[in-house]
Amino acid sequence: MRKALFIIFIFTSLWVSAQDTLQLMQYNLLNYGNYWNDCTTNTNNVNDKNVYLKTIINYVEPDIFTVNELSENTSYHHMILNQVLNTNGVTKYKKALSFNYADSYLVNMLYYNSEKLTLYSQDVVHSIVRDIDVYTLYYNSGDLLQTNDTIFLSCFVAHLKAGTGSTNEDKRASMVSSAMSYIRTHNLPENMLFMGDFNVYDNEEQAYKNLIYSYNGVQYFFDPIEREGHWNNNFNFKDVHTQSTHSVNTACFSHGGLDDRFDFIMASSSLLQSDNDLYLLSDTYQALGNDGQHFNKSINDSPNNSSAPSQIIDALFDMSDHLPILSQLRVDASLGIDEELSNFSAIRFANPCSEVMRLQLQLKKVQAIEISIFNLYGKQVYSVTENTSTLVFQKSIPLMHMPDGLYVIRFTDEQGKINSKKFILIK
Repeated sequence: MRKALFIIFIFTSLWVSAQDTLQLMQYNLLNYGNYWNDCTTNTNNVNDKNVYLKTIINYVEPDIFTVNELSENTSYHHMILNQVLNTNGVTKYKKALSFNYADSYLVNMLYYNSEKLTLYSQDVVHSIVRDIDVYTLYYNSGDLLQTNDTIFLSCFVAHLKAGTGSTNEDKRASMVSSAMSYIRTHNLPENMLFMGDFNVYDNEEQAYKNLIYSYNGVQYFFDPIEREGHWNNNFNFKDVHTQSTHSVNTACFSHGGLDDRFDFIMASSSLLQSDNDLYLLSDTYQALGNDGQHFNKSINDSPNNSSAPSQIIDALFDMSDHLPILSQLRVDASLGIDEELSNFSAIRFANPCSEVMRLQLQLKKVQAIEISIFNLYGKQVYSVTENTSTLVFQKSIPLMHMPDGLYVIRFTDEQGKINSKKFILIK
C-alpha cells in the first residue's frame, strides 16, 4: 500500500525523465575541535585535520556530507564550511543548525550542496547520551518554481553510545528505539537514511535489531549491501570494516587495524526500489580506503592499498580512526512539461498551504468527485465526496488539524479515474 501510494504521489503528470546523482558521505571525524586526554593540539590538531579533510572532500565531492564527533563549539562547524568545503572558488555548500539538547561535547552535523538540495527542516530525537539529528532535504528540480514538485529525503544522523558490555548495549538500543518512535509519530517522507557511527559489534545487538525491526508490518531500514553478521574481528567481513585505520597504538587514535564495522548508511525500502524517483545505488556503497586486504592492519600497511590514490589513503590515515562511508543516490527528475489532466481541465490551489486550502477545479463535465488527502505514510487524513453542479468547482478545505509536512491530495471521478498532487503544509 505504501509503495502504491508513493507511485500515485509521484506519477501524477506526464514526465520527461532526467537523471542526476547525489553523492553521500558519512564520516566520524575523530574529536574534531575537541582537545582532551590524548587528543591534543599535537596529536589531533584541527588545522592539520582541515588539510586532510579537504583532500578527501575534493576527491569525493559529496552532495550530502554528514559527520559525527564534531566539537559542540559551533565555530568549528563553520570552520569546516569555510576552510574545507567552500574553498578555491567553491561556494555551493551550506550547513544545518546545531542544537545539542543532550549537552554533549560531541555533536553531529550535516553539510549539503545547495545547488542540488535545500534543507527543508531539521529536528532532534532526544537522548541522554547524544542527540540523533533529523534533517529533511528536497531536491532542487529544474521545474521546481513552476510545478512545486520535487523529491524529499530525511537523514537521521546518529552517534550511538560506544563501548562493550550490557550497559552500553542497552544505551545504544534505547537511542535507536527513540528514533523509531519518532518516525512512527512524525510525518516524514518515505525516503529515509539512517547513518552514522553505530558502535555495534554484530547484527544481533538490540540497537541494530531495533533499526531493522518491522513495525505494524513495515520495516523502516535495510542494509543496502546485505552484509549482516558478526562483524567484530571477523575475516569474512574484511571488505566492509570501517575501524580502525591504525594498527598500532597511536595517541588519540584507536588501534588494532580494520576489524569493526561501526559506520553505516542504512536505507528505507523506497530507496532500494529501482523504479523509485530516488534510488540508492548499492553497488556504489563503500568504506573509502578499505581494499579488503588490510584486515587487522593499518590502511597504509603492506600490501599497497590501491583502492584510492595514495594521497587519499594517507589523508584517511591521518584524519580519523574511522573510514567514511560513501554511496550514491540516483535522482529521476522532472523536466517540467505541462500537465495533461484526464478528468479535469485544471486543478488550482496555493502551494505551500497554510490553515485552509482554497481549491478550484475546472471540470470537463459535471460529476461527483471524491477528494482525499493522505500523509506520507499513506494514512488518509481527509475525505469528502462532492456533487458538483457547475464546471467550475470551488471548495475551502480546513487543514489546521494536520501537522506541518508533505501531503498528497487525490481526486477521483465517477469513473474511478484519479489525479493527484503533492502539497506542503506550513502553518
